[in-house]
Amino acid sequence: MGRTRVVALAGNPNVGKTTLFNALTGMRQHVGNWPGVTVEKKEGKFTYNGETFLVVDLPGTYSLTAHSIDEIITRNFLLNSKPDVVVNVVDVTALMRNLYLTFEILEMGLKNVVIALNKFDLAEKKGIKVDPRRMAEVLGVPVVPISAKSGEGLEELKETIARMARGELKCEPVLPTYDRAVEREIEHISRVLEGTDLAKRYSVRWLAVKLLQRDDDVMKLVLRQLGKEKLDEIMRHIGEVEERYGRSIDLVMASSRYEFIDSLLHRFVEYENVVVTSFTDQLDRVLTHPVYGLIALAIVFYFVFKFVFALGMPLQSLLAKAFSDLGSWLAPHITSSLLRGLVVQGIIGGVGTVLSFFPLVFLMFFALAVLEDTGYMARAALVLEDIMRKFGLSGKSFIPLILGFGCNVPAIMATRSIDDEKARLVTVLINSFIPCSARLSVISFITAVFFSSHRALVALSIYAIAVGVAFLMAWLLSRFVVRGERAPFVMELPEYAVPPWKTVLLHSWERSKEFIKKAGTVILGGAIFMWFLSNYPEPVGTGKSYAEAIGHFLAPYVSLMGLDWKAAVSLLFGVIAKENVIATYGVLYGSKTAIAGAMGQLQAYVLAVVTTLYVPCIATMAAIKGEAGWKWMFFTVAYMIAVASLVGILIWHVGTWL
Repeated sequence: MGRTRVVALAGNPNVGKTTLFNALTGMRQHVGNWPGVTVEKKEGKFTYNGETFLVVDLPGTYSLTAHSIDEIITRNFLLNSKPDVVVNVVDVTALMRNLYLTFEILEMGLKNVVIALNKFDLAEKKGIKVDPRRMAEVLGVPVVPISAKSGEGLEELKETIARMARGELKCEPVLPTYDRAVEREIEHISRVLEGTDLAKRYSVRWLAVKLLQRDDDVMKLVLRQLGKEKLDEIMRHIGEVEERYGRSIDLVMASSRYEFIDSLLHRFVEYENVVVTSFTDQLDRVLTHPVYGLIALAIVFYFVFKFVFALGMPLQSLLAKAFSDLGSWLAPHITSSLLRGLVVQGIIGGVGTVLSFFPLVFLMFFALAVLEDTGYMARAALVLEDIMRKFGLSGKSFIPLILGFGCNVPAIMATRSIDDEKARLVTVLINSFIPCSARLSVISFITAVFFSSHRALVALSIYAIAVGVAFLMAWLLSRFVVRGERAPFVMELPEYAVPPWKTVLLHSWERSKEFIKKAGTVILGGAIFMWFLSNYPEPVGTGKSYAEAIGHFLAPYVSLMGLDWKAAVSLLFGVIAKENVIATYGVLYGSKTAIAGAMGQLQAYVLAVVTTLYVPCIATMAAIKGEAGWKWMFFTVAYMIAVASLVGILIWHVGTWL
């Protein structure tokens, strides 16, 4: 009774799995990464009748083949981690598609599955009537109707989970049957595998099904267990069956599985002829239109920036003043001039300047979370898909590019979901051009200091340049460097919904708190190091500091873009973390007023653009190296320096001429 039970949540994307996770766990949750990858791992706890349950929210996936990293994580957890209960979240408005994953889970031989039938309220509005009790009888699996959004049915679900964990409920699922030739081959492979160590760990039927589907991971398991000769014999048999069908057995089995699901549905589902043009349909006529959709996309993101700056700038000013007042108050209390300079100029002047932009970072994450949870992000992907194909990208590249607005590191890792290897590589190579939250803080800082009006428009134009450069480079790279082939695009359009505000706030905080962690580690180290370079052997202004020596060495290069040696130093330190561009200016000038008088608007604009386009931070370089190797990492660094320089020089000279 004292043991913590493990509950795994599995389901398709957009079925309300995360909403259910938040409803079950509330604030008792933790967000990290799965071991070895940067795919998000969510865990949380709830108690029921004195028992504690650890809920693991598995990545949303349509199937359990070993193709994408999300599919591998979900499958491996269900197979190897042995959760006490598997809650399969099913969207009742799309049963045919959702039950495909359900039967893949059941074919694993799991006897602890509970189906959470979500969006039950929405199904009734659409004229879909499901009998949960009859469905449980037909499938042989406990079924609980819920509405994760409203909380309806959650107590019954908790009770069912607890009873399943204690072994009080039975799960005797019905499994799909395939064509006679396929079933004969499943029986043949099962006989070969029976009695082996694999049969003790996995369902032999599941292993046979996966071998028929030529699953790489299962083939490796069987190779280690039975040897190459036996595996070759099995694969030869499978090849003979495929010849009989004239197509891949995987396709044959998928068709059979859908036919099996269809044969079951009529036993517990009734469809009424309800012809209603839903709010979603009406909105989609505009938001997914090839022309109006693009206009809407531009308007939506304009108002996103307007919202971020209108609400964030007053908060930023308050924080900036608070840090400035803290420095002024501390200065007289520190007798050592060396320590006073380090604390007031180095730490408070550098890190404090960066931290003052936390409200803008949080609000940007909040806005993106709202767009995602309302269902708009999927529409944006659909609208942009044709355009992205013309630039040599896969439609699936959209999600990693959007994630790049938060942080380029997880965005680059997210390219693993792109099946086409060449398209994946192009996405990795251009992702660093997408302005992350760190660069948002630099853009926000520069627009706040140097532009008194039209700040949202200035910021939007910098983002537009960065995204435009990313797509241009994708076109060039796909044609002359990696030449990616076209890949199919699949994107589900969920119903529009009011975002669950608690979930939005939790996600915004989880993502933006990394900004604070970075400020307390990497940026703090960078600010202290920058203070040292600025004050030794003599302070800045004497012409003898290390910072001035470095800056003057790089000055001829940055002068081509209208920038001075201080800009060169800030860009150099921005390689550690982009926020260090602000921290460096905070150390070199000491105050916002001094920075404002350091350059004109055109120079400030060039600095913002170059900071956005040049070398990615060290963490992003490491991510590129991990996903593509050393060669492509060095290539990315070199070509980004060249592109940033060219764009900076162009803006400066055209702007000066104008």
